[in-house]
Amino acid sequence: MEILVPFEVVELEENSFHIVTTIQLGSIEGDFIIDTGASISVIDKCTPFTYELLEDISEINSGGVGGEISEVRLVSIPTFKIGEHTLENVHVALIDLQYVNTLYEKHLRRRVSGLLGCDFLVRHSAVINYENKQLALKVSSE
Repeated sequence: MEILVPFEVVELEENSFHIVTTIQLGSIEGDFIIDTGASISVIDKCTPFTYELLEDISEINSGGVGGEISEVRLVSIPTFKIGEHTLENVHVALIDLQYVNTLYEKHLRRRVSGLLGCDFLVRHSAVINYENKQLALKVSSE
C-alpha cells in the first residue's frame, strides 16, 4: 500500500532549504526534517516521548556536517504516526540536535524533533514529489 505524506519546504537562509513533515510519536507531535543525507533516522534527546532503550546493539559511528556526534543511543518507538499511517516499534537513534535547533530557532522560530533518515526512506521506497509537496511511502496494509 502506498501512502502520501504532506510536507513543507522551509528556507533557513537564502537558497538553503529543508523538507519538513509532521510525525507523531505516541501522543507527542513534532517536525521532522526529511534528510536523505542522514544514514539513520534520529530523534532529539530533548523531545519528550515514550521509548524503549535497545540493549543489544552494535556500535554506531555517527557524525554530521558539524562534526562527530557523541552519545548516541538506539531506541524503539512503540507508535510512530506519519501521515495517516501508524507504524509500530520503529528503531531510531537518540541524539542531541541542539545544533539543528539553534538554526531553526534563529531563522524560523521553531524546533525540530528529529530527522527522517535514509534508513526509513529506503525501507519504504520513498519518492519525494516537490511539485505536489508529498512524500510517497510504501507500507504494509496491516
